[in-house]
Amino acid sequence: MNTIKYLTPFYTFLLTCLIPLSRLSAQDWNYQAGINSANFRYQSPTGLAQKSILADAGLHHSILLNNRLIDSNKTKSKFLKKLIYQVGLSINQFNSVGETQGIPFSYSSTYAGIKLGIGYKSNLGKGFSLSYGGLMQINKLVLGSQKMGNQVFNLQGNVQFERIQWQLGGELKLVKKVNAQTALYTFFSEAWQLNTNQKDGSQFAINPTSFGFGIQYTPLQ
Repeated sequence: MNTIKYLTPFYTFLLTCLIPLSRLSAQDWNYQAGINSANFRYQSPTGLAQKSILADAGLHHSILLNNRLIDSNKTKSKFLKKLIYQVGLSINQFNSVGETQGIPFSYSSTYAGIKLGIGYKSNLGKGFSLSYGGLMQINKLVLGSQKMGNQVFNLQGNVQFERIQWQLGGELKLVKKVNAQTALYTFFSEAWQLNTNQKDGSQFAINPTSFGFGIQYTPLQ
């Protein structure tokens, strides 16, 4: 896997969006990096499922803003005080490998998009906290190729990959506070593509499982 090739659009996309995002007021900045294991699911118009597509590893990067959903000074509810939301940008590689009729194939795809979430934060004590909740990812293909035997095909223009992805899922974070401004965390998430139906009656979806580590920074108020 050519890591430099896939990281280049991430840094370009990030630098383009960093300046307008920095003007927003937010409680926490989060940068996370990890691994995607993407399940490619295909079903023919006759209902026949393709079972030879296997998940392969791909990179995940995102930069997010977290904040309380409701100002704690405006509510007495302990539950509402702990509700948080996140919004940010993400880059995901969704890759797979397989074999059909003795011919090996592989898919390599890189998507850029928006990551949204709403969840609940529980303090565990001794600087630890647990955050969990729902997430939505809206992704668009930026790079992609399919290798079938000795042939390589561009996925840009392929209707199954070119369409905007809508993925819904959940995320879990275990956070450890390092000091007043910095925390480290590990995360795990799963998501499922919602828009799976194709015009020809077939179904195609990319359902990723992601895990990795992150750093959280809280600017001085």
